Amino acid sequence: MELFERPGEERMRQVRGAVPSSDGQTLSGFVLLREPECDFPRFIRNLKNDWDLEARALPSEDQLIFDIDGLRVSCSLVRAPMPGEEVEERCGVNPLWPEAAQSIGGYRAHVGVSVSGVLDPIQGHVLFTQVLCSMLKQDHALALYMSPMVMSAEAYVKNAMLLKEHELPVQLWIFVGLYEEKEGISSYTVGLRNFGHEEIEVLRSPHELTEVFELTFNIAGYIVDFGATLRDGETIGFSPEQRLPLNLSNGVAVEGQSIKIGY
Repeated sequence: MELFERPGEERMRQVRGAVPSSDGQTLSGFVLLREPECDFPRFIRNLKNDWDLEARALPSEDQLIFDIDGLRVSCSLVRAPMPGEEVEERCGVNPLWPEAAQSIGGYRAHVGVSVSGVLDPIQGHVLFTQVLCSMLKQDHALALYMSPMVMSAEAYVKNAMLLKEHELPVQLWIFVGLYEEKEGISSYTVGLRNFGHEEIEVLRSPHELTEVFELTFNIAGYIVDFGATLRDGETIGFSPEQRLPLNLSNGVAVEGQSIKIGY
């Protein structure tokens, strides 16, 4: 199995099978706010101006609920930080934003955002991204938290705009974690199961950290873009000469089983 160039607009129009569920998936995340205020009218305008989506509802008691294309969107303002230290702890495992803990320090509130009834993962994630992007344009928005991902508001909005170029912003949908041991660099993904695939891991690679990250992310993007399934006992590579073995076994850094990529 080889990796090819990522597809464009036609791929985004295709409808793939849903993750098995009687009522569909629910995608959820949290917008961290500097102040306990949410400008719902501005959010509604952002949806219309950026994505031509209409929220046909009015906010009530710090909550806004509406339907788009058969999916239920819910946004709820909570005038307090998230409970415990979960967000702060997750900042330490986000390699692309080392300043995360300092940047979100002292945030005072959050907006819970969810899209439910998702039967097609691509359709659901596209809408979820559009809604989050519009919410993250709040004056007081600092970051998105979607365990284990913590991403700055600016970075999320910038990457979400790839949708306007008919590209899938996989970096907003799949988290790639990294950790180092004496035996080498390891990586893992969180989010591929939302698309009906096993998470992937690279264990104790002798390659550089950036190389392990890029390989893991590129393969994750290939899986999402093409709906490809990695199978136990097969191989994957970037060229006809490269054959990286695939092994399905119990996860090391993720729950359940995962596909291990020999790299």
